[in-house]
Amino acid sequence: MSTIYLDEQGSEVKKKGELLIIEKDDKTIAEIPLAQLDRMVIIGNIQITTPALALLLDNEIPVSFITTYGNYRGKLKPPTHKNILLRLKQYECYNNKTFRLNHSKEIIRAKLKNGKTFLQKHWRNNPEIDINQEMKEIEASQRSLDNVESIHEIMGLEGAAAKGYFSAFGKLVKKDFKFEKRTRRPPKDPVNALLSLGYTLLFNELLSAVEAIGFDPYLGFFHEVEYGRPSLAVDMVEEFRYLIDGIALTLINKEMLSMDNFIQQDNGGFYLNEKGREEFYHQYEKRITTEVQYCGMNINYRRIFCYQAERLAKVIKGEEGRYMGYETK
Repeated sequence: MSTIYLDEQGSEVKKKGELLIIEKDDKTIAEIPLAQLDRMVIIGNIQITTPALALLLDNEIPVSFITTYGNYRGKLKPPTHKNILLRLKQYECYNNKTFRLNHSKEIIRAKLKNGKTFLQKHWRNNPEIDINQEMKEIEASQRSLDNVESIHEIMGLEGAAAKGYFSAFGKLVKKDFKFEKRTRRPPKDPVNALLSLGYTLLFNELLSAVEAIGFDPYLGFFHEVEYGRPSLAVDMVEEFRYLIDGIALTLINKEMLSMDNFIQQDNGGFYLNEKGREEFYHQYEKRITTEVQYCGMNINYRRIFCYQAERLAKVIKGEEGRYMGYETK
């Protein structure tokens, strides 16, 4: 089973029996057997017929829509999961301030640890780069985390650690690329363009994972409720952001992308061109399907996302004591 990224602008997705046919200019450019598909991501100006959508929905295959600039538009998926009892428990936990505080600490604890581990790995390969001060800033936030008494304080520690993290990250970026700080909507440089696109894809993965369990994705515990924002999925993205940061460094430092793969729009934002997006999706899928050790199993990250959502469900239902964030090694 796999994820299909459709990025051929002006093409159309049609149904033919149990096949999805991709056509452009009245010519078939791809045939996708339904049995080999578990999700589809449509990027930009691509049409999809009603019979093709019905086939996907009948087979419980979600279809996500993303702009060519990497902005998430939405998703078509089967009806809401029937697990109302889990959602009732989720609402109860949201109203429990102690639960929200402890859960938020665990999310950020895992995020800070994974970020630090990520930087240490790249630092070992680039000992000439000095990120000592940045590492101290992250470690200071780690030490203070257990003593905070509000989610607002956690956000403050996360912000301080993020400042140090992205400063160190910028020093690891090589070649003609530069990264000074995280910018979004629009991303102000090519590195931010890669991060924004990757975080969007990662968000889509975690959104699918929490919806598959039966959660209400709009009710998170760390990120506040905000109209139209799937806060629970945003919560779960935090532990795994380092995956996208690694993809960005690989694409740049191994010269898989050059400045020619980026376009600057009138709004000052930078975005990948079609060839650049193709390489990005390839590297993203390669990374997400890489198998690693997880609870004694060799599984890929996409399965880990689902297992982490299941772990949270067990905690919310009272079957486990507390949520354990994912830690990379």
